[in-house]
Amino acid sequence: MFKFIIIMKFMEIFACLNDYAGLLSLLAVLAAIIVLYRIYRKQRKDEIQSIKDELDAMEDVSLFPMSSSERDLYTRKFLLEKRLKRN
Repeated sequence: MFKFIIIMKFMEIFACLNDYAGLLSLLAVLAAIIVLYRIYRKQRKDEIQSIKDELDAMEDVSLFPMSSSERDLYTRKFLLEKRLKRN
């Protein structure tokens, strides 16, 4: 008798969940979208911080005379500043 009561309670719970299946699916989709958006924002924030850190680490180099390594550094710095302004 006790097993029958437990089984009936489970059946009631499953019926209730079945009634709200569409709502639960909608909430799951909304939660997934929110999580993806938060991850995207965090990655963008980390990328911008990384660019700022790299720019801070670079020293100001003189334009003349410029060796190839200095030219590469200056070009990289210019591109990072451009990306940072775009974000």
